[in-house]
Amino acid sequence: MAPHSKRWLLVLGAVIACALVWNYSRVKTTARWVLWSHRYKSQVLSQPTSPSGDLKHIEWDGWGWAGQDTTVYLVFDPTDSLSLAASTHQSGKFSGIPCEIPEVSRFESQWYAVTFYTNQEWGRCN
Repeated sequence: MAPHSKRWLLVLGAVIACALVWNYSRVKTTARWVLWSHRYKSQVLSQPTSPSGDLKHIEWDGWGWAGQDTTVYLVFDPTDSLSLAASTHQSGKFSGIPCEIPEVSRFESQWYAVTFYTNQEWGRCN
């Protein structure tokens, strides 16, 4: 291999490594969904229908420290009513979710990651 080819490979490797570090959360979330979505979908869909009209959901991700925790839920929305909020990065109060939320992301049709405000959980809104 020519010396300049090795340099280009090193540069390309460095660029890819930086992109992965910079977008670690997005890469991790996407890989997790691609690899195990069937398992998560099964867990969510096996839940009984909520008498209060809440969308089916499970805890998907979370982070925090010293009692300041943020929780993300995987949500099944059979009518895709969250699609506009996901595509426009809209925050607010949405039907089937008990709390006002800052962020909705779409995995695929009917499947969303819903981020709650810090120190809020499903059914326990401030």
